[in-house]
Amino acid sequence: MVARLSWSADERSLTDAFSSFGTVTEDGVRGRCSMKRLGGGSGCSARARPRQMFDEMPVRDLVACSAAIYRHAKSGLFGEAVKLFVGMMRVGVSPNSFTLVGALIAAAGMGNLVLAECVHGWAMKSLLESNPFVRTALLDSYAKCGRPMKAWALFGEMRYPGIVTWNALISGLVHNNLFEEALLVFKRLLFSFGPVHNVVTMISIAQASAGCGDLGSCESAHAYSVKIGLDSDVSVTNSILGMYLSFGSLAIGREVFKKIAVNDVVCWTMMMGFLLEEAQAIEVIRMFVHMRSSGIVPDRVALVTVAQACAHLGDGRIGKLVHNEIIIRGFGGELPAVNSLITMYSKCEDLSSARLLFDSTMEKSLVSWTAMVSAYIENGYALEGMYLFAKMRHEGSFMIDSVTPVTLLLACYEVAKFELCIQLHAYCYKSGLCLYKPVLNTLIAVYGKCGYATLAHKVFDEMISRNAVSWNTMILSYGVNGQGEKAVALFNEMEKSSEDQDSVTYLNTLLACSHSGLVDDGMLVFRRMVNDKGIIPCPEHVGCIVDMLARAGRLDEAAGVAGLTHNKLGANAWKALMGGGHLHGDMEFTKVAAEKVLTTESFDYGHVVLLSNAYASSGKYRAAESVRSLRIMYDKNSGRSRGFGFVHFSNEYEAKCAKDAMDGKVMLGRPLRISFALDKVRGAPVVVPRLSTVGVGDEGA
Repeated sequence: MVARLSWSADERSLTDAFSSFGTVTEDGVRGRCSMKRLGGGSGCSARARPRQMFDEMPVRDLVACSAAIYRHAKSGLFGEAVKLFVGMMRVGVSPNSFTLVGALIAAAGMGNLVLAECVHGWAMKSLLESNPFVRTALLDSYAKCGRPMKAWALFGEMRYPGIVTWNALISGLVHNNLFEEALLVFKRLLFSFGPVHNVVTMISIAQASAGCGDLGSCESAHAYSVKIGLDSDVSVTNSILGMYLSFGSLAIGREVFKKIAVNDVVCWTMMMGFLLEEAQAIEVIRMFVHMRSSGIVPDRVALVTVAQACAHLGDGRIGKLVHNEIIIRGFGGELPAVNSLITMYSKCEDLSSARLLFDSTMEKSLVSWTAMVSAYIENGYALEGMYLFAKMRHEGSFMIDSVTPVTLLLACYEVAKFELCIQLHAYCYKSGLCLYKPVLNTLIAVYGKCGYATLAHKVFDEMISRNAVSWNTMILSYGVNGQGEKAVALFNEMEKSSEDQDSVTYLNTLLACSHSGLVDDGMLVFRRMVNDKGIIPCPEHVGCIVDMLARAGRLDEAAGVAGLTHNKLGANAWKALMGGGHLHGDMEFTKVAAEKVLTTESFDYGHVVLLSNAYASSGKYRAAESVRSLRIMYDKNSGRSRGFGFVHFSNEYEAKCAKDAMDGKVMLGRPLRISFALDKVRGAPVVVPRLSTVGVGDEGA
């Protein structure tokens, strides 16, 4: 036993030392809790079991306390480990080196610098600071608590640091985003020890190489792992894959994934997560099917990723299959899975299933409530979402984060509820959430939508730091309220600041110029966007320019701009020209633009009404009535005739008669047509008579 402990100490392997230490109590001594017993079980029951077994022990000596503290800390129960450590100290049991290591692991996990310093002081007082285990744990704790220089100082004081100490330093530097320094320490390690065949070292180096953002460094790390024979280790291959995926290149990621000889569910999940970030939801589904066909059992993370892919696709059919798989695998009661399913159902516009799942969840988290509130708001039920938020405040004692007020403010934006916006603004100030940029940006947007550009600008001025979204939202708020001069002035101010202007900035400024009639300013902004910034105009930019020129009566210039665009790009431009022609009573421009609009895929029936009104305004009533007949065309997506949304038929025969009449196959008399229209306007159910009830006299009318 002593030999095993000595060997572990020589290798500086803390895990091996504690594993050996745990076997000491297997000699039958009663009242002692071994590491093996404490580690039994898995899942939530296993996390709660160590403390339960410790409380049931009749004798609690130093060995039992040290084992319990260490096991709790390694299991992630840092608070429990600290409580046990403090309780042990209060009853007069002096900690040894193993006890201090467990307490330092808890301090590192909690990021509690004060606790780490207190343990350091006790180690110095008890002359345990020079112990290699304690010093390595101190080094790791200071690094995880955001004090890498203290960790470096402790490392410099060690005469013969082992591989575990080197790994702790490298990992600590990576944790503090000191990637280049971590690679320099790794080079020193190679100089001191030669080739290091250590999995933990390789994983940290892969993270450091990815953090540097240098593809050459990543390739060097990959080559080194192959050279020393660690490319067959699953953990190393996963870290190598994550290193390449950090560059955001789908081609590189797929190439590396194909070359991995040994992969597990983590590797597949990483690849699916990357595809999801790249908006390749269909590829995520295909990869999940391929993973299942390869015999790999999905874990919770993989299933949640697939549920998110279904949410992106809006495919409720596949989403229900994923829900079924989650229940079969035993993850149906876990909150991350439940929350992702609620979001998935809301994206698929299946609010009833989302609410049923939400109501069946006994212990709801803040994420659960926020997901359900978002579901209502995104599906057009803003008030129901606000009522649910009020219920959340009444039933739960949650500390609201920044996501929830942003969701509610978006609801205020949809319904333009100024009073609710004021209340939420006050709540954000009271709870300190006004320090978050997304909250303030959303407040600016809501105040602008409600017509209070002055309040929006006040929020904008009070921001400690701004991003591009802040500037863009404020420019848009000025634009929708007809304050184009202020929008242009803010645009020029943004140009002088350090914030980069993107295509949204220029679009919002063009919209402001269009609504305020600032044609010259708008054209100047457009030229700067194309010539100075090199931004390629999108359909919205072109449509905005045409709309601005058409509103100002410069129809020839507007038509010239619209004519330079191809059919797909120029859809918005021709729509804007059509509206401008009608505004200025120019029937020729309206007709030409309408012909272009009616041939595009983005055509809608609002443009038919606009063209019909233009003909009617010029006295061409026959042409107006002819154009309005286009509204009886079948909808391309639903297959239903337009105008039958409020019509109730007694049977299929009456529905066919009405459709034939609207299509012109059967001519209904004038009195009947007028009655038909008036009943529909009143909201009363329209009863379509049989053809036999339509008299010849009505047809002649």
